[in-house]
Amino acid sequence: MKLRLVHQLSLLLVACSLLAVLAMGLLTATQLRRGFNDYLRAQDQARLNTFAEAARTALQTHGLARLQDQPYLLDLPPGEGRPPRGRPPRDRFEEGRRPPPEDRAPLRGLALYTPEGQLLWGRPMPPGGKRRALEQAIELDGRTVAVARLMPRPEAPEATDAAFLRDQFLALAGVGAGVMLLATLAAVLLARRWARPLAAAQAATHRLARGDFTHRLPPSSGRWHDELDDLGMDLNRLAEALQNLEASRRRWVAELAHELRTPLTVLRGELEAVQDGVRPMDGTRIASLHREVQRLNRLADDFSLLARADLNALPCEFAPLPIRPLLLQTQQRWQDRLQHAGLALTLEAPELQLPKADAERLGQVLDNLLSNAMAYTDAPGRVHLWAQRQGAKVLMGVDDSPPGVPDALERERLFEPLYRRAASRQRVDGGGSGLGLSIARAIVLAHGGRLRAEPSPLGGLRVVMELPA
Repeated sequence: MKLRLVHQLSLLLVACSLLAVLAMGLLTATQLRRGFNDYLRAQDQARLNTFAEAARTALQTHGLARLQDQPYLLDLPPGEGRPPRGRPPRDRFEEGRRPPPEDRAPLRGLALYTPEGQLLWGRPMPPGGKRRALEQAIELDGRTVAVARLMPRPEAPEATDAAFLRDQFLALAGVGAGVMLLATLAAVLLARRWARPLAAAQAATHRLARGDFTHRLPPSSGRWHDELDDLGMDLNRLAEALQNLEASRRRWVAELAHELRTPLTVLRGELEAVQDGVRPMDGTRIASLHREVQRLNRLADDFSLLARADLNALPCEFAPLPIRPLLLQTQQRWQDRLQHAGLALTLEAPELQLPKADAERLGQVLDNLLSNAMAYTDAPGRVHLWAQRQGAKVLMGVDDSPPGVPDALERERLFEPLYRRAASRQRVDGGGSGLGLSIARAIVLAHGGRLRAEPSPLGGLRVVMELPA
């Protein structure tokens, strides 16, 4: 039998409430019983003290012998059952006999004995038994003349006062039942509150597992925002990311097929032409075939490098790196090629140093940025290679002249693998793999920096890498 999580949580809430109520009821009942018994014992001791004080007063006033002959002279305090006024005189009874116990006083468990154990006042107390009588010696002139005794009331629940305890226990049981009812109601409401978003999230994850990335959970309409609402938002973001990833994957496949198809078509055409005798196998044909093979090889190398970067396995050898020599070497490599393409290269190379960088990888980034500028900048034009310090960062970048990329979203998409623009900044020579900016971003990320694109002061595109200094 499958028990859903919300039902388990509800049962746990009810069980915890039940245990709490039982523990509270048991503790309260124990403390109430103990406190009530202590209250009864304190009352009995107070009654014994009062009785002993009355007996001491009577002994001081009348003496032991007279009190022994006339026990009704013991004047009880109010509430202890004082015998009625107008007690019959001693001569009403036979000589040598005391009044019967029932005529002496309503005893209520009180009695007065001589030190030798002879009853002076009250009813005789039964010997033994579970309850022991409370005793208090009465002294006159430093001598014990009598002993006051009190038979304590039975402890609850044996006593008639157990009705009070029973009422209290019933009240506790009623409170416990009410708490359990409220806990059950709260558990049901919470289960309903949790079940709906969890069921919706479960259904959404099932659709994601089946490859449906278009489904979105509705936003929370409640006043309060909790973790379940955050879970729904995270699932929506996950679905959007997977949808974008799937679209990127499909575009990758299409773009990769296109990138591979072009050199393969050229190779196939050249080889078939040579095979059919249309074209001779001379140096020109061999050079053309070699260029297409190099393009395929470069494409495979770029994809391999990008895949290793995605797996965080891009090999880098970090060491302190001065910036100026790196920029000067880059200028020497690209000066003639850019000039041949009708672009003037300028350099701004201050004396800066990176504490940890891979010179070869950063040189590869600069090569990719300059290659991108040469491919997409109209001639005659300008390309500016620069570096500067900005706070705790070192910035290096490449500016070029028009055309630019005015749309911010499209500038961000320039770093996507194989992304092409249908507008002015298309590749003009078809010689690149379309992965240069993607590889450059991966290398900069491996250095703990970031690569971004923005409008250039020259009117074209500026690509800036930020590296920690």
